Amino acid sequence: MKIIPVLILAAVLAGCADFQLTPQQQPDKSAWDLHRAALSSLERWSITGHLAIQSGQEGWDATLHWDQDNESYTMRLIAPLGQGTYQLYGNSHEVSLVTAENKIYQADNPEILLQQNLGWSVPVSGLKYWIKGIPEPGVNMENLVIDKNGRMTDLQQSGWRISILRYSDFNGTQLPSKLFMQNDHLKLRLVVLDWKAKA
Repeated sequence: MKIIPVLILAAVLAGCADFQLTPQQQPDKSAWDLHRAALSSLERWSITGHLAIQSGQEGWDATLHWDQDNESYTMRLIAPLGQGTYQLYGNSHEVSLVTAENKIYQADNPEILLQQNLGWSVPVSGLKYWIKGIPEPGVNMENLVIDKNGRMTDLQQSGWRISILRYSDFNGTQLPSKLFMQNDHLKLRLVVLDWKAKA
C-alpha cells in the first residue's frame, strides 16, 4: 500500500487537540445504564465516515463504509489518490480481505489480516462496540468516563484508549460522530458522517 506523508493527514488529525479531557459533572448512572442497554441491542447498522491512521511518521486515510449484521460485517476502505479499495468481510469465525489488486486473503480474525497485508491492525471486535459508544462486553476495562448525560466519553480497553470527542443525533439516537483511539503503536481517528440503524 502506498503511504501518504503524514503532513497530508494534518488537517484530519488536527482535531486530536480535542483529546484533552475536561472535568466532568457527576454522571447520571441510570441514564448511562439505559443508554448502554439501548445501544447494546443495536446489532444491525451501517455507517459512513472518514478514517485516518498514523503509525510513527507514516499515515494513511480512507473513506469508510461499514455494514454490521449481528456477527457478520463488511468494511470497505476507499483510499484517495487512486490507491484503490480494500474490503474486509467476515464474522466471528473467519474473515477475508480483498485488496486493491483484487487479491483475496483469509484468516481467523481481522487483526491478523490487516497486520499482514496493510501493516497495521485495529481491534475490529472492540471497535464495533466503541463506535456505538459502549465498552466491549466481557473484556476488562479501565478508566471509564461518563458525561453528565450518561454517555461514554473515555475508556481504556484491550490496550487502547478510546475518546469520544463528539456525539451527534442520528434519527433520534445519540451516537458518536468523532472518535480518537490510540495504543502504543497507532493513532486512529474516525469521523462518522452518517449512521443508519437497520430493522
